Amino acid sequence: MDFRSDNTHGCSPEIVEALVRANRGTMTSYGDDAVTARLRDRCCELFACDVDVFPVLTGTAANALSIASMTTPASRIVCHSEAHIHLEELGAAEFLSGGAKLVPIDGVDGKLNDKDVASVASFDCLSITQATEAGTLYRPDDLAALGGLAHARGAGVHMDGARFANAVAALGCAPADLTRRVGVDVLSFGATKNGAMGAEMIVVFRKDLAARLGALWHRSGHRLSKSRFLSAQLEAYLTDDLWLRNARHANAAAARLAHGIRGHVEILRPVEVNVLFVRMEDSLAAALRAQGFSFYDWELFGAGSKRLVTAFDSTDAEIDSFIAAIQQSSCP
Repeated sequence: MDFRSDNTHGCSPEIVEALVRANRGTMTSYGDDAVTARLRDRCCELFACDVDVFPVLTGTAANALSIASMTTPASRIVCHSEAHIHLEELGAAEFLSGGAKLVPIDGVDGKLNDKDVASVASFDCLSITQATEAGTLYRPDDLAALGGLAHARGAGVHMDGARFANAVAALGCAPADLTRRVGVDVLSFGATKNGAMGAEMIVVFRKDLAARLGALWHRSGHRLSKSRFLSAQLEAYLTDDLWLRNARHANAAAARLAHGIRGHVEILRPVEVNVLFVRMEDSLAAALRAQGFSFYDWELFGAGSKRLVTAFDSTDAEIDSFIAAIQQSSCP
């Protein structure tokens, strides 16, 4: 009964089967294989335009390489103060860009707004997280305002889409409506949190960035010799809407959980995807953990704050068990 992160869960059977298929025979190496070619074609269909794709192992690599493709050592990168690239990635974007500096700014419920971004004197890249680290969502109009502002300043726009699938599923938008049509230049398209064994993808909407990113991808050591095993995961992920089916399940599990515990603990942020933030007494948290429930403390949101994350394979039984434990513990 693990609610620590969607990273703690396994992978979808469809993706395991795709890896087994990719293991048969030989294929050209370093991303020139047939599976990667099919993946690119699928992404062109998905985003309704000509894109370039670069499979990578980690979200940190996807974010840092994406940002590095749009920056120089003298650049400034605006992001939210709670962004993963700021708090969790140990300056990877700054390292791979050769010295560009992150400029973190605050925003309500994990979201940047165009007025606050406009107050930054100068910047060369804007990084937006969708869904945010607070589990909230940018709507297309929000993104269009931010993207328009960035482009008016001559800056590029990166989207950290570690939970992009959850955002698309929740908003019911076409993927292009949350990316290229609202000014996103490069997308870090997450899969590991949503059923992949370990695969992320950089999707590039601007051809002038693709050549530079390709060189960075190789030079930084992220161009795997056996790229087919990353691409096989991603191809399966995008086949028959597996990515959206998994995300819808995870989002629905979070909504079910929030409905059941509302009124028994304080819910700190809007529940829009598969992430909940709650405040509970330490004694309640200890009692729940003693019953086998796992979740993280989240002091970023104040004393007693906890984060609960549901996943593509969270079961109704697990959710209902947690709800029952909360309700019983809060009874007089």
